[in-house]
Amino acid sequence: MKLITSEFHIERIVVGQFGTNCYIVSCPDRSAAIIDPGADETLILEHIRHSGLKAKYIFNTHGHYDHTGANHIKNHLSPKPVVGIHRDDESYLSDPALNLSEIFGIQFRSVSPDIFLSDGQKINLCRNLFFSIIHTPGHTPGSICLKLGNYLFSGDLLFSGGVGRTDLPGGNEELLMISLKKISHFDKNTVVLPGHGEETSIGKELETNPYFLQGI
Repeated sequence: MKLITSEFHIERIVVGQFGTNCYIVSCPDRSAAIIDPGADETLILEHIRHSGLKAKYIFNTHGHYDHTGANHIKNHLSPKPVVGIHRDDESYLSDPALNLSEIFGIQFRSVSPDIFLSDGQKINLCRNLFFSIIHTPGHTPGSICLKLGNYLFSGDLLFSGGVGRTDLPGGNEELLMISLKKISHFDKNTVVLPGHGEETSIGKELETNPYFLQGI
């Protein structure tokens, strides 16, 4: 998948055994942000290098292994990009039980974050282009969405026709429903780019997603 606007490009690479969507957002000056580098270091690095991009940031929408498993590509890029995650998910990066890698016989520990992402924060990618950080707990305590113009990177909060699980460590169904309500007020034409599966829109989910139809 490739989305092109006059201000930025968005490309999706599906990585890992869980089909995680890794998004690469780039500007005309080749500055780029990597969102959720799941466990496929080679594929992501090949794309960055082949495209001649300069990765400024690695953003984790939450701390699960399938979204953070290639955070260490930071150490293979020059200059090194800044790794960011919400503070409430920091412990997931170093705890194989929390990040779920232990279930699959892997003791994964990520590189440490360089910055903590917080609700309402704006991070500049290039020129007048900013990511807005939205804290959306429920799937994990520190789950976030990132909004860029009319695009919402929803992580594992919202999928096409579904939502993220809340029966994993740190999950909370009540908080997830509050987080869904928080993003339900966005423009209906907002394009949702989820952590798994195909893109959708706020309007479509309001009309068809059973979790929204429960009365949010």
